[in-house]
Amino acid sequence: MGFRINTNIGAMNAHANSTITARELDKSLSRLSSGLRINSAADDASGMAIADSLRSQAATLGQAINNGNDAIGILQTADKAMDEQLKILDTIKVKATQAAQDGQSTKTRNMLQADINRLMEELDNIANTTAFNGKQLLSGNFINQEFQLGAQSNQTVKASIGPTQSSKIGVTRFETGSQAKDSGIAQLTIKNYNGVDDFKFQPVVISTSVGTGMGALAEEINRVSDITGVRANFLVETTGVGNIKAGKTSQDFSINGVRIGEVEYKDGDENGALISAINSVKDTTGIEASKDANGRLVLTSRDGRGIEIGGSIGAGAGILNKDYKNYGRLSLIKNDGKDILISGSGLSSIGMGAADMISQASISLRESKGNIDSNVADAMGFNAYKGGGKMIVTVGSVSAYMSSAGSGMSAGSGFSVGSGKDMSKLYNSTDALVFVTAFSVAFGVSAEAVAGNSQFVNFKASMNIAAKDQEAGVTTLKGAMAVMDIAETAITNLDKIRADIGSVQNQITATLNNISVTQVNIKSAESNIRDVDFAAESANFAKHNILAQSGSYAMSQANAVQQNVMRLLQ
Repeated sequence: MGFRINTNIGAMNAHANSTITARELDKSLSRLSSGLRINSAADDASGMAIADSLRSQAATLGQAINNGNDAIGILQTADKAMDEQLKILDTIKVKATQAAQDGQSTKTRNMLQADINRLMEELDNIANTTAFNGKQLLSGNFINQEFQLGAQSNQTVKASIGPTQSSKIGVTRFETGSQAKDSGIAQLTIKNYNGVDDFKFQPVVISTSVGTGMGALAEEINRVSDITGVRANFLVETTGVGNIKAGKTSQDFSINGVRIGEVEYKDGDENGALISAINSVKDTTGIEASKDANGRLVLTSRDGRGIEIGGSIGAGAGILNKDYKNYGRLSLIKNDGKDILISGSGLSSIGMGAADMISQASISLRESKGNIDSNVADAMGFNAYKGGGKMIVTVGSVSAYMSSAGSGMSAGSGFSVGSGKDMSKLYNSTDALVFVTAFSVAFGVSAEAVAGNSQFVNFKASMNIAAKDQEAGVTTLKGAMAVMDIAETAITNLDKIRADIGSVQNQITATLNNISVTQVNIKSAESNIRDVDFAAESANFAKHNILAQSGSYAMSQANAVQQNVMRLLQ
């Protein structure tokens, strides 16, 4: 080949290759020093785009994990607060149970109610002060709160925490029918007990026989209360309109078909003749007699069968003719506070027919602290008579009243209370003297009562046993039992709220587990694209380093070749 001096092709080739080798050597050193295969877009344009997308997704998932942990913290804070509230409700129910027995005095019941009031205050204090990062959790405002738990928008989990104040939990539905006056066969159906289906009970006989009556029906209802959510109790009780006055029963006097016969009794049943005679057959009749605090005769059916008086118990006993047959009142209780829908046949025999007035009320835990309104008390089944059995002296002259339809009194009795026409009106007739004279014959009330004598006024007041406001909470036996029902509802309500947030917590935990695995896999995928393989890159570096050295040597030799031209010129 010819010798050229101006253009050293060999040196130029060696230089070009050395330049390429130097560039690759720089890349290799950059990768080894940074640990990244892609240090610029030029290293791998498409790979960089994919890696950047994966890096963004992984970072977002990391924040989503933090969001989920915050959500779990919120729910756990609420859960622990409600756990303490449940302990308080347990204590309230225990104290209500303690008060639900007549071994307690008014004083001790008031002390128990004071304890319950304090417990309710603490229950509300927990509900109003439990917060997370300044956000109230149990006040009822934490509804449909969202937590972003995904890399894309709207990948959220929603959580709601219901209010736990005493005014918001424990809402219990009470419904009590009218006093049943007729026997029959009742077939009760609870409609839409689960929002869809009806529950039809077996027919129950309402009579005075053993195993029948309101008690048998309540037993049938309570047998499946876990299915229907409805429980029942009953009150079959006949009360005299005034304190017992001297009198005598008829020869054919009987209770529930069991003949008792003639019994002569004194004022206030001083020697216990009337009560003893009735109680001597109570195991057969199922009816027990007693006197209340006002001296009135009280007949009570313990097992819920009806009370039917045969013959005459005597005017002095104060039992109205219209109350000679009494099949009691049925009360239904539902823990979710919703209306209890019923249908069926023979419902008039349980005081829940189409023509009967059913008392209804929904009561929260807080409302049990104060006096219970008379209408609410009636709905809760506190009274043996519908509306308290407003037994008021009727208007008009006695003779005219006795001859009126539906008076229910025989000639010579001289008075009537609580039955017949105008039964709801107070006595204000100008024929007062005739009335009071007749009244005094039956009950021993002096004629001076016509001038406003307090003896008559007090007696008339004792006759009005209408429904009245009840004392607060557990200060009465029935009130204590009602508080037990309400506390049980409150416990159920709180357990439901806790169960809901527990389910959300489990959902969030499962989501976090999935996100964590996803984040690891995404980071692994990004690493495969972005990170350098040190073993491969170190070998690559060694190759380029050797090439750089050999390139320098080749360039040196190419330059040395030009010296051969000088030999030609010597």
